[in-house]
Amino acid sequence: MLQKDNVQAALDAIEACCGHCAICSPDCPIAIARRAMRGLRDDLIAAEEMEQGN
Repeated sequence: MLQKDNVQAALDAIEACCGHCAICSPDCPIAIARRAMRGLRDDLIAAEEMEQGN
């Protein structure tokens, strides 16, 4: 749970850095970081759910 909280805090920090451009490029470092952290968060949630199911 602590790791998931840390990832969420990192996602919040990434959002705070985002300038919310009118046209977001997939090459934007903020967009890349956001996708990576969302993927990590989703993986952690899936692993947590799998662990609870066993």
